[in-house]
Amino acid sequence: MMEAASPMTEMLLGDPAAAAADEATLASPPSVVLTAEIKAISTPPLPPPAALVPEPKRRRRETFSPQLAPVSPPSPSSASRALSEPELTDWWSPDLHEVDEPRRRALQELKRYIADWNSADKDAFWHRKSGKPVLSVVICRSHDGNLVTYRGMNTEVSLPAGSLCAERAAIAQSASTFQAASDILAIATVDPKDKLNPLWPCEVCQSWLSKLRPQSPSIAVLAVASSTCDSFLVRVNGEVQSPPMLMPVPSPSLNPTTPWPELVELVEGTSEWPWEARELVYVDGAWTFLHSGQQSILRSARSRGTHLLVGVHSDEVLKREFSGPVLERFETRLGRIKQNRHASSVLKDAPWALTHELISSLGIRRVVTGSVCKAQDVGRDRDLTPDPYQVARDLGILEVVPSVDETTEWKVHEQNVALSRL
Repeated sequence: MMEAASPMTEMLLGDPAAAAADEATLASPPSVVLTAEIKAISTPPLPPPAALVPEPKRRRRETFSPQLAPVSPPSPSSASRALSEPELTDWWSPDLHEVDEPRRRALQELKRYIADWNSADKDAFWHRKSGKPVLSVVICRSHDGNLVTYRGMNTEVSLPAGSLCAERAAIAQSASTFQAASDILAIATVDPKDKLNPLWPCEVCQSWLSKLRPQSPSIAVLAVASSTCDSFLVRVNGEVQSPPMLMPVPSPSLNPTTPWPELVELVEGTSEWPWEARELVYVDGAWTFLHSGQQSILRSARSRGTHLLVGVHSDEVLKREFSGPVLERFETRLGRIKQNRHASSVLKDAPWALTHELISSLGIRRVVTGSVCKAQDVGRDRDLTPDPYQVARDLGILEVVPSVDETTEWKVHEQNVALSRL
């Protein structure tokens, strides 16, 4: 006769009746019933497996060709999608005069990169997750003023943390060769298989670009319509830039009433008038003392085109715009600019604010200013001053280049006064 199991034995071996019930439960999957004791147990939720974490999606536009128009009215669903698609007027052509040299170089180098990719033996390992290659080029200005190119391709060794976008790969390559962040001018990206174009940077790459913005305020981000690179979109500081209005190359005889051509004077060694130039760049200022920051702006502006027209503000303009004293007479400032090796011509008595008439009558293709603007240069508060370059900004021809330092005319004047008192 078997003895009754002791409490300790039941705890170790279990109740036979309960064991039989457990076997029946295992034979047919039951509905789970949570007891009050189980509900009372609080355990933190486990993170999802890495394989289930979705890959950050690249922010892009739907495939869209600027050459094609819809042949039938769009459905409601496609109509809502079309709101995010680029307008026909947003597309640029490489043939436009307004496409500056960094953007033109980016398109040329991107086409070379696509050709090299098409002819290369490709390792599928690098895109083993999505099978979607992306190519990118970054254009920088070297210390000697020339443009240099850096390439980048996306890699997907492990997602999501182990993936690297093409844009960041190209930027990292430029940094690895000791380019400064302020040297970056343009970045262009393409899907060489033409399945995702036009292709904008993903959220992470956009964050990188936003961090670079204080160092290089006008980085142009190009998204091509296809691998032919025949048309493209441009973003600067996250805003899509429409191509500027096409303007014919003017001649002073076309509009004899405009005063600007009569105020232009060629510097020694220049035989070409501004309106005859292929790429006319305009920059203006008071140019008092012609300090290091101003010389850097002149050098940068000259590298942007084939002819540099330098506007010099008169004493009357400075007195009207600035309540302080005029630190140098107009003739002194004008003479110094005429002797500067970067200037091709000068515009005497240049207006403080650019106008449509001035731009069109002289054939200006690009306007350059420094990140330390001319209002700050003469000692004014930038935030309290109307933008003198608003017209050029609206036309899409304004380029803000990084100033080498915070030197201004007023600071130089104060230093000179302090030295004179020693």
